[in-house]
Amino acid sequence: MTDPSGIDKLVVMLASVATWLSGEVGRVLLAGASGGLVRWLVQEKRRLRDGVIAVVAGAPSAFYLGPAVPGLMEFAGMRVADSPNMTQTFGFLAGLGGMSLAKALIGLIEARVTSGSEEQR
Repeated sequence: MTDPSGIDKLVVMLASVATWLSGEVGRVLLAGASGGLVRWLVQEKRRLRDGVIAVVAGAPSAFYLGPAVPGLMEFAGMRVADSPNMTQTFGFLAGLGGMSLAKALIGLIEARVTSGSEEQR
């Protein structure tokens, strides 16, 4: 029996990635990346570097913040449909807002560090 060629290995690898992306976690990550992309597209100043960062950061935001989105929406007074089909929607919303949340947290941390260093002078 001969070893598989490089093309055969590539086809198997691409099929594995496609299978993973079509699973639940893959769909959530893609939804978050899409949310990050939309976030970048609606900005006034668009730089390619910022777009790449928004897409890459949108995926983990969806994975980690997505489960908190329904609770945040209910806290804001919105009705949330209790459906498993909403998982990707919550992931998209987390990807859309994830960059804003990260920027706000970084701004708070920088403000604390800056004010702390000024107090020591």
